[in-house]
Amino acid sequence: MDKLIPRMAMRNPEKIGVFAFLGLLICACSTPPSDPTRGSIQRGVIETVLENIHKRYATALPISEISIAGLKGLSGTDDLLLIKEEKDIIMLFYKDRVLQRWQKPQTNDYKLWAHLTSDALTLAQAESHKVRDTNEEHILKRFFEAGFENLDRYTRYHGPDQTRNTRARREGFGGLGITIHQKQGETFVSEIYEGTPAFKQGLMAGDRITHVGGELLTGLPQKAVIRKLRGPVHSRAKLTIIRGTRLPPLEVTMIRAHIIIPTVKSTLEGRILNIKVSGFNQGTSRSLGKVLSGSERNTETIKGIILDLRGNPGGLLEQAIAIADYFLNDGRIISTEGRTKHANQIFDASLGDRAHGVPIVILVNGLSASASEIVAAALRDRGRAVIVGSSSYGKGSVQTIIRLPNQGELTLTWAHMIAPSGLNLEGYGVIPKVCTSGQKPHRGTMMSASRNGVNHNDYMPKFLLGSLYAVSTYPAMARKYCPPSNLERLEDIEIARYLLNHKKIYFQALNNGASAIAER
Repeated sequence: MDKLIPRMAMRNPEKIGVFAFLGLLICACSTPPSDPTRGSIQRGVIETVLENIHKRYATALPISEISIAGLKGLSGTDDLLLIKEEKDIIMLFYKDRVLQRWQKPQTNDYKLWAHLTSDALTLAQAESHKVRDTNEEHILKRFFEAGFENLDRYTRYHGPDQTRNTRARREGFGGLGITIHQKQGETFVSEIYEGTPAFKQGLMAGDRITHVGGELLTGLPQKAVIRKLRGPVHSRAKLTIIRGTRLPPLEVTMIRAHIIIPTVKSTLEGRILNIKVSGFNQGTSRSLGKVLSGSERNTETIKGIILDLRGNPGGLLEQAIAIADYFLNDGRIISTEGRTKHANQIFDASLGDRAHGVPIVILVNGLSASASEIVAAALRDRGRAVIVGSSSYGKGSVQTIIRLPNQGELTLTWAHMIAPSGLNLEGYGVIPKVCTSGQKPHRGTMMSASRNGVNHNDYMPKFLLGSLYAVSTYPAMARKYCPPSNLERLEDIEIARYLLNHKKIYFQALNNGASAIAER
């Protein structure tokens, strides 16, 4: 565990040895079958998946049903392949001819079911040219998609290629610290991350990269270009750059470093600190900690914080807990409940409020999910922040990541999140105290009010009054009243700044009261 991630006060701390991700994941490495001679990599993948579903999935499910459903998915590749059941027998047909009969294993004997399903896939490949001509990875993916039909929507299988990308996003990768885009077959630098090899070598947005290691990039797909730019940490990368109309081209040599994509951006505007968090990866809490360390030197000038979580799909659980802990003195952040004792955990704040009680407004929308909802719910329920925007996504489950023998991953739901209020966030999400979606109050912005000759300060209390009244008076209908919206409205920022500039109204909103607003 990164030493900069604070240790949480929790029950059963010795049982927390895993990370959590996206949407909210706990990254665990399950040991694949120890005897590779028992079958192919394919069989090992199936066995590892079935074992973890049997032992760790949030609800108990018959492994037999998952296996049979997966095999029936073969007909999606070739409709001449059929799986039929007769009492204790399973039969694989091709063109109405029986290819094989198997005695059904015990319902939850995941090893025998893995053996059976792997044999069936091998037979199907031998008999059907459609299956044979289909990439083996695609066959596995189809098998799991069909088998997972009755599991929750967050449990899914990722093949090796997709796993490399998702793992790079959450854990980092060996690279140069740039983002790229392509235009007419050419590769251009879009952004340079501060402190990275590209930043230190002076690369600029708009630079055209023509060669990497002497290999021409023109015409290559973007994924292929990215693979050439990335590589082992400490390896050498030689780039040929064209900057504007300058000739000759520049030759730049860099040493690749471990790159973690930045997820935190901050600005200070008129004594209000704006913090935008786009995701929760291994570097998020460290980056936010640096922002707060800088703000601590200006505590007398900062009057409020806007924590913008709109569009943030989530990420690592421990990062979300660490960030919530930055703004709380003590008490509950989140708890998780699952089928196994290891899934039942309690996370409490322990570090003290690094924002020193400065008022906080959190912005959320319908794309704010998982780890974002943990932070928003914890700070809302603990009376530390006012939520503004639309209802959040409503993802209330925790997924664990299991690495598979083929270098793919299984994302498996193993617990549900419980907010400090006791609310399960699944399907409900975080309801903002001040809603900017839906039909009431009127969705017009403060700017439109100004255009109609309405004073900004006169309009705002009426807007807040209507929103607070509806959310607090009809809590059971609050999500319907304030539906999720994918927009990032300027109105959200305006309301947040208004609240932070009017402390009496801010604290009334924090306490779910509207009397002070009505009196204005």
